[in-house]
Amino acid sequence: MRLLSLIAVLSVGCTATPQRNGVLDSPVVPFDDLFAPADTFRLDPSVIIGHISFLDVNQEGYFLVTDAIGRSVNLFSPSGKHVRAYSIPECLPDLGNIQPFSSRFLDPGYVVVMGLGGVGAVAVFNTEGRCVGATRGLSVPSLGFCTSNDSIFFLGIPLPANRNNHVAVFTPALHHLHSLPVESPKFPVLNAGRLGIPGRNIDCFDDGPYYTYLGSTDAIPARRAAEYTQQRPQFFEERPQDLLSTVSRESRRVEANKYLITDGVFALTRMTRMVVYSNLDNRWQPEALEDTRIRRGISVASNAEQFLPRSTISSFRPVAAGYGYAYRRGNHELLPDGDVGNPQILRYRFIPPDAESADD
Repeated sequence: MRLLSLIAVLSVGCTATPQRNGVLDSPVVPFDDLFAPADTFRLDPSVIIGHISFLDVNQEGYFLVTDAIGRSVNLFSPSGKHVRAYSIPECLPDLGNIQPFSSRFLDPGYVVVMGLGGVGAVAVFNTEGRCVGATRGLSVPSLGFCTSNDSIFFLGIPLPANRNNHVAVFTPALHHLHSLPVESPKFPVLNAGRLGIPGRNIDCFDDGPYYTYLGSTDAIPARRAAEYTQQRPQFFEERPQDLLSTVSRESRRVEANKYLITDGVFALTRMTRMVVYSNLDNRWQPEALEDTRIRRGISVASNAEQFLPRSTISSFRPVAAGYGYAYRRGNHELLPDGDVGNPQILRYRFIPPDAESADD
């Protein structure tokens, strides 16, 4: 079926602004030019998944499913067989039935789970599912993290009163190693307490973490010495000003949704970033796609400039990416006995654009 023409430890520096070589336009191309349907996965129906709120996939093809509705985190094999569950209360019993926010694989053989509440409870489990580290609240308020080698990178929550922000680096035992200063958002009120796609405001690559704010043109590298060329999607339109902090929350929400939102960044490969956007202008609305709420803009760019960036319009919001594939939530499976099973997972293979010289 043809989809709509649309889907390690770093050193601390003194400056939060990476050197930028310039800006490259990212023209919109048909979705099928960048992604091809590859596989559909079903999850073991013996474990009930209410909603795949966050998904991580490792190189061996295992699925780590965070279910905010079912308040659970479960590991599934590449064939969809249930392997084990991970629960923050097993590490921190006094927290009770805390809602998991996101979970990611961490080399070698760990799983990191973040929960909502306070400044974010975090637990780290080993291969057998035993706790190796836990905290009721990070020293740095965070609602997004990524992992690389044996380090965990937590992006701080930007606060309007504090123009300084950073990425805090932790060990698997949740010992704080150091922090990387990063840029503050151009629109601090817009970004205060807001997320985009939950947990997707940061991802890790071979050249370090990249992060986004609502309103960012592109993902930004956290590594101090990084030099990169920013890509600008053809559909990108910057909002004219920040939100007013003096109006009601509902008024801020309405005003925020009038302009394009940068939803987050995914590591499509270890050196290819995929940035997702919402609230695109109506002229980017495909005629066959009636529900504008699910329309997403997607851009792909090489961190090493191996190809020129490209953008597309997607009929769905990606839920995960990695090792050359993008993933989406599918419909709930219909079981042979007529019951409704777990949501399926659909995988799309990334088709890298032909390598071109930036001078062409």
